[in-house]
Amino acid sequence: MGSKRKLLPSLNTIFEKLDFDSALDAFSGTASVGYLLKMMGKRVHSNDYLLFNHYISKALIENSTEVLSEEEVDELIQFTPGVDNFIEREFSGIYFDKKDCRWLDSVIANIELLNGEYKKAIALTALCRACIKKRPRGIFTYTGMRYDDGRKDLRLALADQFIDAVELINKSVFNNGKRNLSFNQDIMTYTKKDYDLVYFDPPYFSLKSDNEYSRRYHFLEGLVSYWSHVEIDYATKTKKIKRVESDFTIRNRVVPAFEKLFDKFNKSILVVSYSSNCFPDAKLMKSIMKNAGKEVELIELDYTYSVGTHGHKKNNENNKVKEYVFLGF
Repeated sequence: MGSKRKLLPSLNTIFEKLDFDSALDAFSGTASVGYLLKMMGKRVHSNDYLLFNHYISKALIENSTEVLSEEEVDELIQFTPGVDNFIEREFSGIYFDKKDCRWLDSVIANIELLNGEYKKAIALTALCRACIKKRPRGIFTYTGMRYDDGRKDLRLALADQFIDAVELINKSVFNNGKRNLSFNQDIMTYTKKDYDLVYFDPPYFSLKSDNEYSRRYHFLEGLVSYWSHVEIDYATKTKKIKRVESDFTIRNRVVPAFEKLFDKFNKSILVVSYSSNCFPDAKLMKSIMKNAGKEVELIELDYTYSVGTHGHKKNNENNKVKEYVFLGF
């Protein structure tokens, strides 16, 4: 949900026309835009309030040299008896069967034995990817496997998914000669400001669908810390975590949130990704940026959503929108 992977060529064209050396990806998500900026040779800082997204950018943006060896991967996937069986107890039959849950308990325990923060980040990122690939529609908002469409990923063992993911991440690690960093903070209280450019891709507020990422990916958010930093809502069948509050999930807070962020980073070039079917609309967004002292340019891109509320509905017109990119100079 929300990934900008399909828009990277367009964003690359936009970024190439701008004069900057350092950049903050303020809502980094899957880190695809931060990775693009890193490939462009920029000094990149990535930030996301969700811990599992932080590990993605830790592995791919901040990390420049570390990879997991075949021997380390072999040790990680080996079943370790006698470890805590929290996932097996709490989640068997909800998203994965008992055998898979038991293996997840084991691999998390094995990851804790790894030496080095980047190796751990790679392993946790690979584990999250494996869980998404193994899950119909890649989300955790429902129980069971009712959206099973028979694709190969759903038949592949979690351990094999994990191996494939590690290989993919290992091949993606590179050094661009800059000191890039990953942060796990609330952008509203983020204090560092000295960036040439700040890229904003916040949750899009829409009355037609919710924009609460932790509801869709709560299992991954809990998994990366073994649920030590979150609280499970046991009143829900999905055993989701307690809602992670964000100004961008509440209509009357969205505009003040943008105003605060644009003021905070008013010395930087501002680049904002937003959707044409969301609030605030283009006119209001331009006004907010102009009130922050910026000259504003709007670039409109055709876009079709493939993941999210309507992604599974083929040829659904609700998927087809304009992706807005606002530039503030």
